[in-house]
Amino acid sequence: MTDDAARARSARLAALAAVSVVVVVVGYLFAVRTHLGQRLDDVAFARRSAVTAATTRRTDRFLGTVSAASLFGVGAAIVLVALARRRVTLAIAAATAMAGAVLTTEVLKLKILTRPNFGEGAAVAYNTFPSGHSTIGMALSLGMVMVAPVRLRRVAVLVAAFTSIAFGTAVLVSGWHRPSDVVSAYFVAFGWFCAVSAVHARFDGRRSTSSPAPADGQVSVPFLLAAATGVFALLMFALWKSLGASGLRTVVYAAPYVAACIGIDIAGIAVVGAYYVVGRTSPDVRSVADRVREVL
Repeated sequence: MTDDAARARSARLAALAAVSVVVVVVGYLFAVRTHLGQRLDDVAFARRSAVTAATTRRTDRFLGTVSAASLFGVGAAIVLVALARRRVTLAIAAATAMAGAVLTTEVLKLKILTRPNFGEGAAVAYNTFPSGHSTIGMALSLGMVMVAPVRLRRVAVLVAAFTSIAFGTAVLVSGWHRPSDVVSAYFVAFGWFCAVSAVHARFDGRRSTSSPAPADGQVSVPFLLAAATGVFALLMFALWKSLGASGLRTVVYAAPYVAACIGIDIAGIAVVGAYYVVGRTSPDVRSVADRVREVL
């Protein structure tokens, strides 16, 4: 990758990091600090009662496995992948982004941000913004995308998308967090990974171009179709499970919850996809042109 390409990539990532900060700030000011925002959040949170008890127990077990040990274990595996590729700076970048995202969420939620009481009698009165588990899920997901070899990166994107939405949906189903907590957590992780990747891209641009990293190929249409089919099937399954024994009456009752789940899934997929698309290495057009001239 040329230095100009590295500069452009770094600028795009830095811009996305700034956008992420704005999204988190605006999300907090609206969802937590306004009467309307709290009401919308709490309605979606309360309507999760349409989910069966068995499903809630499964999500509780899933979330119960997410601990400091599991975070360090999976995070360490991600760092080891980068080291196995002999990319020491990439390993440092991945570790920094994952740790920074998780620490930022915990400090914001427990030390800085508060939740005013507007007298609505919310089920959870204390501050839960942003979600720690959702931050962990997205940080690990973006970490996979960051360190995956080029030939496996598209598979990593697919796995990362499903991992992130699994965490985000589970915390809502189990009643651990409101929808805004999840979306904000996604963007906390996204902001950290974009910022760290912007710095790393500039570092890569200054290195010798004698043996540049291979560029990503064009996006595979069959892959995109397969991913879209999988996401659509997941959303339809969630909708079907929300029907319950009461048929369409339950769907009407659970509409805010279903909409919140779909919104969480779309946000998670969008964050993972944006990080992949903006952060991917572009082919060096000049080197391709030179090769064509050599052949001719």
